[in-house]
Amino acid sequence: MNKPEEELELHLRPRATETVSIKIPTDTLRSLKKVAANRDMTLDALLKFYIGQSLRQDKED
Repeated sequence: MNKPEEELELHLRPRATETVSIKIPTDTLRSLKKVAANRDMTLDALLKFYIGQSLRQDKED
């Protein structure tokens, strides 16, 4: 277990990214923005979270 005075160091591995464009119905986008705001997240972060979560579930099947 870490001692309180020890600092944790986060190591991120940069991954290649690609920009995609999708059409989302206006009402769905509005709902996504509300959920993101309620979770104190950006819309981008929420979408990545949802995609990552569903991808992991699908890969487990």
